[in-house]
Amino acid sequence: MKFEKEEDRLNFVIEILNHPELLQEVRVQEWLAEPRNKDLYEECRRYLEGGLRLTVGDQLDVEGEYRNFTRKMKSGGRSRRMTWFSVAAAVVILISASWWLLENSLSSKKQEVIPVAEHIVPGKNQAVLITESGEELVLSASGSESRELGEGIRVEYDSLRGINYNLAKGAVVSYHTLRVPKGAEYKLTLNDGTVVWLNSESELRYPTSFVGEKREVFLKGEGYFSVAHDEKHPFIVVSSDIYTKVYGTEFNVRSYGEEDVHVTLVQGRVAVKKTENGSEYTLNPGENARFAESVPEITKVNVNRYIAWKDGYFYYENESLESIMDDLKRWYDFDVMYVGDKVRDYRFELWASRDSEISVITGLLMKTNRIGVKVNGKTLVVSEVIR
Repeated sequence: MKFEKEEDRLNFVIEILNHPELLQEVRVQEWLAEPRNKDLYEECRRYLEGGLRLTVGDQLDVEGEYRNFTRKMKSGGRSRRMTWFSVAAAVVILISASWWLLENSLSSKKQEVIPVAEHIVPGKNQAVLITESGEELVLSASGSESRELGEGIRVEYDSLRGINYNLAKGAVVSYHTLRVPKGAEYKLTLNDGTVVWLNSESELRYPTSFVGEKREVFLKGEGYFSVAHDEKHPFIVVSSDIYTKVYGTEFNVRSYGEEDVHVTLVQGRVAVKKTENGSEYTLNPGENARFAESVPEITKVNVNRYIAWKDGYFYYENESLESIMDDLKRWYDFDVMYVGDKVRDYRFELWASRDSEISVITGLLMKTNRIGVKVNGKTLVVSEVIR
């Protein structure tokens, strides 16, 4: 197997890393037997498992390179998912030189041992499906099943494809709730073809079939929506009294408890408003609406900050440690304790796989020589490094 372009060789490595089962194939094993290919695979694997861009002494224009590479990849007509993986790998490889310099500049300083957290593991594909009558169906991280849940309603589900509904003609419409606990995520395909990815500690209430003039669902937590186009029947997501109205598009809604609600548009157009009778505000692709009050703050953003979780990554740009830890503890299901007045507000630029062991991520953060992390059962104790 040979590739004429380096770009194609890189894409093939990313495909292997995204689908590790390919490593069992003879063609892949033979390709990796070549030292040149093996070296590229190992380099990408290391940085895909955990990449960290630091504000300390890093002068490389990563964002500029990111934009250039994005334009190049999009012009090739590839899918957004492959573009994201390829761009991410390229960006991390581009910064490897500055990362190496930073590591060596810190090598003379005393480093804490990377904490081992045996009881803290990455999340899985699992959820609980609750019917209108209160029946609960536990969707495990493995296996594939099909069940009748109500008159004329058949639900098929497995850990890879998520939930799919097959309704017989004349099926009785009822409401189901998909609840995703801490340390989990799950995918759902609604009866109209809309696909929803639910993040950890999230919940979606929806009808088994849409009837009437609108398609309305109710979200708690975080969900990414790829909405089936239907001009006559707008799709509405209700979350913490925020209404997001679309006809066919892709967007992310984040609404966790006391946090501000964020609606991030990837493609298409959406209208957002506070309360059902509030004023509507239109978003364009690449914009984020933050609701702290009734009028949203709309800004142009790097959407990867808000949607990377759906593709299996954590992605942060100049984000506070507390915000990062809030996301990590939902996915890995741990508690966190801060020691020191300022440590919560330390800001980092982090990019890491959600499949990484927590020790990989904490180890990267500790290499900045700004924080220390200790493990006490299922609690991470985070403290300032006193220089």
